[in-house]
Amino acid sequence: MRRRGVTHSWLPDALGVAWTLLAAVAVMAPLLRPGISLGSFDLLSRIGLTHHAGVAVHSEFPADQILYFAPLTNLAWHQVHSGQLPLWNPYNVLGMPLAFSWQSGVFSVPVLLSYLVPVHDAYTVIVLAKLVIAGSGAYTLCRVLGMGPLSAAFGGTVFELSGPMLHYSGWAMTGVTCWAGWIFACAILLVRARHRLRDTILLALAVAAAIYGGHPESVAVLGLSFAVFMVVYLGVRARRDGAALRRPIVDLAVAGVCGLGLGAPLILPGLQVVQASGRAGATGGAPFALSHLSDLLVGLQGTDFRVPSPYVGVLAVALAVVAVALRWRRPEILAFAAVAVAAVLLTFKNPLHILVQATPVLGRVTWNRDVMLLALAFAVLGAAGIDALIRNELPVRMRKWALGALGGAALVVALVSVAVGVGAQHTTGGGTRARLGWGAAEAMVGLVLIFASGIGKPSARHALGSSARARNGMALVFIAAQSAFGVFAGVGFWSISSSYFSPTPGVAALQRTVGSSVVSMGPCRPRPFTYPYATEFGIRPNANVGYGVHEFAVYEPVLPTTYFSSWEAVSGQQLSPSLRRVGLFCPQITTATEARVYGVSYVLGPTGTPGPSGAVRAGTVGGEALFHVPGSSQATLSPLPRSGGALPTDARGTPVAVTHPSAASLRTVTDAPSEELLRLRLTALPGWHATIDGHPLPLEHWAEGAMLEALVPAGHHVIELRYWPGLFSAGLAAAAAVLVGLAGASVIAVARRRGARRAG
Repeated sequence: MRRRGVTHSWLPDALGVAWTLLAAVAVMAPLLRPGISLGSFDLLSRIGLTHHAGVAVHSEFPADQILYFAPLTNLAWHQVHSGQLPLWNPYNVLGMPLAFSWQSGVFSVPVLLSYLVPVHDAYTVIVLAKLVIAGSGAYTLCRVLGMGPLSAAFGGTVFELSGPMLHYSGWAMTGVTCWAGWIFACAILLVRARHRLRDTILLALAVAAAIYGGHPESVAVLGLSFAVFMVVYLGVRARRDGAALRRPIVDLAVAGVCGLGLGAPLILPGLQVVQASGRAGATGGAPFALSHLSDLLVGLQGTDFRVPSPYVGVLAVALAVVAVALRWRRPEILAFAAVAVAAVLLTFKNPLHILVQATPVLGRVTWNRDVMLLALAFAVLGAAGIDALIRNELPVRMRKWALGALGGAALVVALVSVAVGVGAQHTTGGGTRARLGWGAAEAMVGLVLIFASGIGKPSARHALGSSARARNGMALVFIAAQSAFGVFAGVGFWSISSSYFSPTPGVAALQRTVGSSVVSMGPCRPRPFTYPYATEFGIRPNANVGYGVHEFAVYEPVLPTTYFSSWEAVSGQQLSPSLRRVGLFCPQITTATEARVYGVSYVLGPTGTPGPSGAVRAGTVGGEALFHVPGSSQATLSPLPRSGGALPTDARGTPVAVTHPSAASLRTVTDAPSEELLRLRLTALPGWHATIDGHPLPLEHWAEGAMLEALVPAGHHVIELRYWPGLFSAGLAAAAAVLVGLAGASVIAVARRRGARRAG
């Protein structure tokens, strides 16, 4: 009898979780085939050495997948598998932080899982892990709030298959927000105070996992939504039940501080990198247009390739309305309704958003990221609506609200369909019409089921509506319809390829010719894949990482501003402010002197042109001219000026050979008759430490602070540099202290419980 009871207790949750996980797998079905890799490799086929005729481009929206996330995932994977911590990217400009650039997320749970699979599957595993974490977290949150497994399965699938989560799944933002459900669930458990220590530890771990997801803006957005939820939730509980506020607030604060401590190994050095970059003074992105409000129901295409359709589905929106109407007295319902309202105000264009953007500190955050928390709020509220239907709460009112919400949604879909038909609001297309068709079908399914079941009608003729089995069956149909819409709307989003960073003949020729030397590939634009394409050469930054080519260019939001000031001082050229804002640095070298300053040994350019003055033509690769710069090197030794002044930035020096024992270290040997200046073409960022013959060697900055140099005494010396920020060590110490504290508290708690049992 006990075995049957246990089986009965866990089986519904097992089925609910399985449904949620299978929905994530189903939407990624096109990727889960042998030899297929996730990533917008097709975009590379349009330009430069990666040009490949006959490739159909799927979409311009996921450009960052191939220009940032897939290449850095590839780099981190190879460094880990070679026994290194993925701290430094040596392939772009003169090196950039890898772990502490935030968005690489090399220590996040999804990326840690990706290290366990072949490299061509790593990025796919990251995206799948985010969806699974998001769905399972929303499922757990719904269960913590007292909803049944069917309702929780609805909430889990709505969140993981929503437009904001799915379309941003390849970006760092979802590495943070995928943990939202877990954070809210652990916080609610902590407020209930049944297992305070356990729930403190769980909440701290969830907060740390979100931080390691790698997107500070999304951490801020998630933190604001969490604060809104807790203010309303705790306030309503205190007013309704007289619950104390001090203890839960203290418990939440302790858990939050512990989470920050566990995330300190990324937070401390990461903030140091951000402060040196243009991102520290950047402004946040623009809100969604009000026309996107209708996209909450179905999600339309053709609005803006930079903005994902924020759809959650007709049923999710309608059932959320039902939940608020029927359960508005419950603190969790009011709290998530407040989260939804705050998200709408911060996501869509309105006076409040304009005011926030004008605020000095808050204006630096792109608040439209809150659309992901809007999806979570609708997922939980929609699940609450399903739960109210299953429990047959207030039948007559439920019928009215359900029919009204579904009817209103159907009317909106119809109006948008008319607008699409005449091209008034959105670009027409098969995908748009199909989504509208799905939205209309969802609304009709809901209306037909409510009418057919007779739910809310007390007469015997409509007794079906009062049957628990019938209501569960209706909920299953709603879940199936919602899941089908989410899979259909998202399954066509993925850009996939059967070739994973496979070099074209031009790329292969470049690899053979330049080896480990630094190559300049000329200017590039913020929007790289629009016509015309022939004005760009070589390999698009940062895609060069995937081919193992060192490029004097980078696409990195936390790029130090010293690169732009240094280039302007050396060349007299000013790069576009739009490039500075997005961290896109790809200058056009016009002289050998400019190239030598930065250690650039090769320059690509159009055929039929003389190339940079002072450079020597080295041949042609992939239809592009390649020029060699004599005397350029990653390190040079220069005698000090006799006048005692500073050595000019463009002073030529004697090349010195450099080796790289690892990606985050270098070694060189000097042999000079007198004291000389060793100039390294290495990005000057905190964290580099040098030794000479095993003793500390002070490092200085040169070229407007962009690179490192050191004064080397006469004689034969071995000089070694290693990248390991001091704040990384401090962060590790802080995280260790938190772990020790939590472990100690756990031991004490266990000892007290055992003592209490013995005393009893």
